Amino acid sequence: MDNKVTEAIVLAGGFGTRLKEVVHDVPKPMAEVNRKPFLHYILQHLSLHGIKTVVLSVGYKHEIIQDFFGSHYLQMDILYAIESEPLGTGGAIKLALNQIKNDQCFVLNGDTFLDVDFKQISTNHNGACTLASVQIEDAERYGTLEINEQNQVLSFKEKAAVTTGWINAGVYLLDKSIFNQVNETTFSFEKTILPELAMQKQLTAIKCEGYFKDIGIPEDYFQFQKDNYKELTELGIDKSWTLFLDRDGVINERLIDDYVKLLNELKIIEGVPQAVAAFNKLFNRIVVVTNQQGIGRGMMTADDLEDIHGFIANVFEGYGGKISKWYFAPQLRSENSNYRKPGTGMGLHAQRDYPEIKFSKSVLIGDSESDIEFGMKLGMKTILLTNSSNVSTKADYIFKNLQSVANALKTDIK
Repeated sequence: MDNKVTEAIVLAGGFGTRLKEVVHDVPKPMAEVNRKPFLHYILQHLSLHGIKTVVLSVGYKHEIIQDFFGSHYLQMDILYAIESEPLGTGGAIKLALNQIKNDQCFVLNGDTFLDVDFKQISTNHNGACTLASVQIEDAERYGTLEINEQNQVLSFKEKAAVTTGWINAGVYLLDKSIFNQVNETTFSFEKTILPELAMQKQLTAIKCEGYFKDIGIPEDYFQFQKDNYKELTELGIDKSWTLFLDRDGVINERLIDDYVKLLNELKIIEGVPQAVAAFNKLFNRIVVVTNQQGIGRGMMTADDLEDIHGFIANVFEGYGGKISKWYFAPQLRSENSNYRKPGTGMGLHAQRDYPEIKFSKSVLIGDSESDIEFGMKLGMKTILLTNSSNVSTKADYIFKNLQSVANALKTDIK
């Protein structure tokens, strides 16, 4: 983003009353979409557009949201404004603004997704608030906007039986100053602030044509799931992509309650060298990220690990495969180091070494949920290797082994 607006507020305190029949016991933004919460897709979009800090305005069962996203997600700082009681959308924004450092920020509804160019909004920002508007065929559910030729919002028309109209899509760029004279703590942003700004000719609308979906009703929730699922072969993987591999359980057989400390304990999984060679033809580079707390526990040395990785690399090269670099985390689990998965340290280290790596064009393959969480935090596509298709996982895809992944990608395995 060329503009300086790198902060956003996401209103994530919704109960999801109309979704109760299909989404149970979680805040509405945590409704599962292809094994990930709906809120993940909003945060992913913000991250891809250069947002650095997000304040999540939360209330109902906020612990679920905090436990999932933590304080860092998709390379963004995540802060929380917690409502002890419902404050309305206006009160929620006002509370969250206490953690916004700059004079302007984006505000988004946590139950709607809009594929919007945030740069377009900031470039055309005029007045105290600019909102994104989309045109939909059945606008009865929302109410419509009256917009003049100068893109000023003149009025809000109540929900009525209309076919096509421009609606408020729930994405705003606003000046913090619009709340300076508001003394209430509980109020509606849409009913209290926006109409007043429209009367003052301080509300601008940007007409957007990007994909829009409000998951407030089951029909649209299910449609969003369908719209956001892609088969592995539909991702468009090419030489601009990077493959991240876990080691134990992915490249070599995992030892139960032990570590591969010496070469005589190493057993490369059948078909892995051929799969890695096939991946090399598709991906720009392959890196390995592996937790190795056996070093931290004094059961092996970094030199022992280097010998093991050197041996594996030689085997791969015999089949035409190559690993660009091996990253390992020797820290103990008890240290809670960000370098150790599910922390993102090894991924960020790889990006420093190879600046062309884009996590949005990366795939992580692992055999544990800590691997999957590592990939998710960085915005990668994730694959879990398991023999069970019914396992509970947040991974995007499930496969049996690396060979089956290579076969699915229709690579040339020899």
